[in-house]
Amino acid sequence: MQTLSNEILFKEEADDGSLVYYRLSENANSKNLSTAYSDWTEYLTVLPQDRPTTEPVAFTADNKRIYWLWGEGSDLGRLVIHDFGYPGTNEILYTAEKAEIEEDESYEYLLIHPTDKTALSLYEFYHKPELHILNETVRNDFEYLTNVRPGDSPVILDYSQDFDIWLISYLCDHSPNEYYLYYRKERKAEFLFSERPQLRGRKLYRMIGFNFLARDNFPLQAYLSLPPTAELRQVSNDSDETEIAFAEMGLLPAAPQSMVLHVHGGPHYRNKFGFSSTIAWLTNRGYAVLQVNYRGSTGFGKNYANAGNGEWGRKMHYDLVDGVNFAIQYGIANASKIAIMGGSYGGYAALVGITFTPEVFACAVDSCGPSNLITFLETIPPYWMGGYRELTTWLGADKNTSQGRAFLRSRSPLFFANRVTKPLIILQGANDPRVKENESSKHALVHIFYTWRFVCCRENILSRDFF
Repeated sequence: MQTLSNEILFKEEADDGSLVYYRLSENANSKNLSTAYSDWTEYLTVLPQDRPTTEPVAFTADNKRIYWLWGEGSDLGRLVIHDFGYPGTNEILYTAEKAEIEEDESYEYLLIHPTDKTALSLYEFYHKPELHILNETVRNDFEYLTNVRPGDSPVILDYSQDFDIWLISYLCDHSPNEYYLYYRKERKAEFLFSERPQLRGRKLYRMIGFNFLARDNFPLQAYLSLPPTAELRQVSNDSDETEIAFAEMGLLPAAPQSMVLHVHGGPHYRNKFGFSSTIAWLTNRGYAVLQVNYRGSTGFGKNYANAGNGEWGRKMHYDLVDGVNFAIQYGIANASKIAIMGGSYGGYAALVGITFTPEVFACAVDSCGPSNLITFLETIPPYWMGGYRELTTWLGADKNTSQGRAFLRSRSPLFFANRVTKPLIILQGANDPRVKENESSKHALVHIFYTWRFVCCRENILSRDFF
């Protein structure tokens, strides 16, 4: 981060996985194009467990104070402000209640006035984004925008320098992004265009957020999207209270569905409420889609995120299986027609599902998922080395010890490929520096008693060309 008066912050990962922020020292020549370590002084050390919820946001207009998302002493995090140079003097502006303060670079999740740098509003994102007003000057604006499309969440993408005109969109599950200009003085929203006008007016899926408990009673958040043609179940008043509640949410179909367990990548990422072309495609083809924010996902607090450390192929996978069992228990899914699908970490999870728990899934689709965690670490490019320690924390082991390699091997689907007895599709890039083509193809060649397809992309084509 840098201001016009040369207050500067940069960050570096320490050997223990902490994140150290530095500021330019008073003795440094700020006009130099390059600096030495001696030009910097330590500003703040963020412990590994606080990293998911700690980040600088913006300076104030006079460059004397700085806003932070602050994780220390709070699971979900806070919005704080302190005098630059004195991080121990935090003034708490907001404490998250249900989920972390939303961080999404595609819109102004934390709205700060462009000139006076006042914090105006922010979003928490549990099942759906929840708006919290920090400054009353924008309350009427958001009330108007909410009434333009009731049930959908207005988000600001950009604004004029005088802050009188906003470019906005709405977060919703039933249509692609649609864009508006909002004129604050006139209190008027003008529709501009839809990202995919051919879908306007079509009946698409609805995404329902819900909670369930994993086998070890760890609370999990998830989403279910049913096919638009699926009829909902009617339950009687003497039914189980939980079943009644789920039925009222629109979670229970009249008949068990063929279902795709769609696993997000990262794994330090999360599924979110909103429109997805992939989910629209799957539900349009008649599949229910389950998306579980397994432990290790971000957005639900550092305890939720850090609970995934060392649990690749174990508790993180058990969370997915427990989500499937939940769907079977409540008659959402047909137990014999469940697929697992994902990319990156989600691709790894698909390979784990088809090798470690093949009895659960009818088939699997892996897009660029690492099948060998040892080579996954061995092939880290130089520009990733700054996050190496954090990555080994996530995985739970380091490749540089025999014990660590044994641990990583035990979590690597490649070494259990002989367990695959169900159809498997592997999508793989020939030039992928992280997930090697030869290891992905080994999965497709190792066993002849199942149906497989190995698709290798030798040109730089988009995934939409597959689907």
